[in-house]
Amino acid sequence: MKKQIQIKICPDGKIEAKTLGITGAKCLDYIAVLEHLLEARTEKSEYTDDYYRPEVVIDSEISLTRGE
Repeated sequence: MKKQIQIKICPDGKIEAKTLGITGAKCLDYIAVLEHLLEARTEKSEYTDDYYRPEVVIDSEISLTRGE
């Protein structure tokens, strides 16, 4: 899943934001960014299932050696 931020603006002016595909505590880094961009402050915050998932890092570097 690619990393996304879902933002919903409610009729009463409240803003709801949810991170998708951002695992671990990295999702918390987006709170300050969203507050700044939206000129808002966080009133309530909850962890999603992605918060508890470990981050998967794939090392794409492959080294091949020739046997002698």
